[in-house]
Amino acid sequence: QNAEMPLPPAAPGLPKWLRIALKILLGGLVVLITLLVVGLLSFDWIVKRTIQSRVNASGVAEVEIGSLNIGLLRPHLEVRNLKVFGQSQFGGVQILDLPELRVEYDRDAFKARELKLRLLRIRLNELTLVDGFAGGDTNMFQRLQGYSELIVAYTNRLSEVTNRLDLASAQRIGNATFTGLDRLELTVGRVRFLDMKDPLSEKVATLNINRRVMTNITDLSGMAPLAMELLVRTTLGAKPVNR
Repeated sequence: QNAEMPLPPAAPGLPKWLRIALKILLGGLVVLITLLVVGLLSFDWIVKRTIQSRVNASGVAEVEIGSLNIGLLRPHLEVRNLKVFGQSQFGGVQILDLPELRVEYDRDAFKARELKLRLLRIRLNELTLVDGFAGGDTNMFQRLQGYSELIVAYTNRLSEVTNRLDLASAQRIGNATFTGLDRLELTVGRVRFLDMKDPLSEKVATLNINRRVMTNITDLSGMAPLAMELLVRTTLGAKPVNR
């Protein structure tokens, strides 16, 4: 009675070829997951390096990007510490100093070719408008004054189109239709005017716009007053630089 019960016979092991196949399959799965994770983590870096390489190879400007985040899971785009310089043959001047640009958009609307923005945040330290850049012959003051007239004309056009119930044609941005902006946050430091042929004639317009907020913008005409203010303050507020 005290005798031990015999153990059941051991189950036969897996065939050797099947064990090898399982190891190969599991190893391949681990490698695939690792590559996927590395690819997702490196995607922003790859895009950033591609942009920098293409701009720097243009022979006109050089770009520095502190960080770039393209939301693969959340629909957003964020750029930090973006700086653009003219290359040495064009004076090497800093053209753009943008500490932050963040765009949050509606993915479903984007798939339908509609540009519905949840948030647009722009923090601009400095923008330099260069006359004669890349060998061109321009006058930035005259151009900006012309732009202010264009804004007025565009606003009038929006009103006319609205009356004809054809607002979509006036809201086109590229291949998409602008359908609204929930929140705009704008910070602007200053705008410089520089003539490559006469560097001593530099002018600076100090705007000091600190986190101006606009909400519930339903069409592009809603931003016309802000654009007009920026143009007027930039052109009329530009002062010669004391050297």
